[in-house]
Amino acid sequence: MAFSTPLDECSIVWLCPLEIELQAAIAMLHNVSEEIPPRARGQNVVYTIGDIGPHRVAVVGYYQEQGLAASGSMAAEVLRDLRNLQLGVLVGIAGGIPSSTHDMQLGDVAVAVPEGDRPGVVGYDLVKVEDDDKFELKHWQNSTHPLLRSVIDKVRAHGDLRFRRHLQVVNRLPKFQRPDSLTSNIDCAYPKVQYGTILSGNMVVKSESKRGELRDLYGGIAVEMEAAGMMTRLPVAVIRGISDFADSYKSKEWQPYAAITAAAYAKEVLLSLPYEPREEWKNMSMIESEDECCSGLSNI
Repeated sequence: MAFSTPLDECSIVWLCPLEIELQAAIAMLHNVSEEIPPRARGQNVVYTIGDIGPHRVAVVGYYQEQGLAASGSMAAEVLRDLRNLQLGVLVGIAGGIPSSTHDMQLGDVAVAVPEGDRPGVVGYDLVKVEDDDKFELKHWQNSTHPLLRSVIDKVRAHGDLRFRRHLQVVNRLPKFQRPDSLTSNIDCAYPKVQYGTILSGNMVVKSESKRGELRDLYGGIAVEMEAAGMMTRLPVAVIRGISDFADSYKSKEWQPYAAITAAAYAKEVLLSLPYEPREEWKNMSMIESEDECCSGLSNI
């Protein structure tokens, strides 16, 4: 099929809320296009286009703002700009939620999948009740798209070694090196993958007590600020690197390494994603089928 712009070649979108996450994503691409796609009327973001395996991927950051509303606006942008979009990945950093069932360390990767009776992503909000801040569960309870979930199951079955191979880029990009790379503890020198529910809300959690309250209410392995606003619009896998433990010790030291470990896992997911030949693509935008897309998302 013929493509009118380079963006029409892209069936996958890679979304990055922060600048360091965008840099990590671009580091995972091959054959990065130097061509700047023509700007569509009303387009407010710029894409980096490259290859991951057989897939042509459009990478986009939106780090001017954070939160669920910004994610929803970005989803609308992407749906308009990428006419042949099929699936996406939302990749970045998050605060980890340690528990007795999740032995977690900084730099580990958190992947949203259903956990018990909980979905892959749970949206919450902070509401004022008398003199106390209380968490309130909202209607955002979203599961990962069935095809992406199947691919994640496959990657999970193969273990952590396959995604770690993509971390070799750190050898030429020292800014992404593990902060304690000189550790003598071999078990802690390599990131692990944690699978479970990711909590998504409009506030930065940096209190051990608030983190514990969230864990007690909703479970979860990590907390972030974008997924719930995105998953109601786009079929994305949510992949996060643990850069802190959502407590008072929160800092930016581990953000680059956490961003690159999440990006490495996302690359393995896309390499494992079956490719649909371009001649079979239906030249129809997801905007035109938005009702079908959203109704499908509400049932997965």
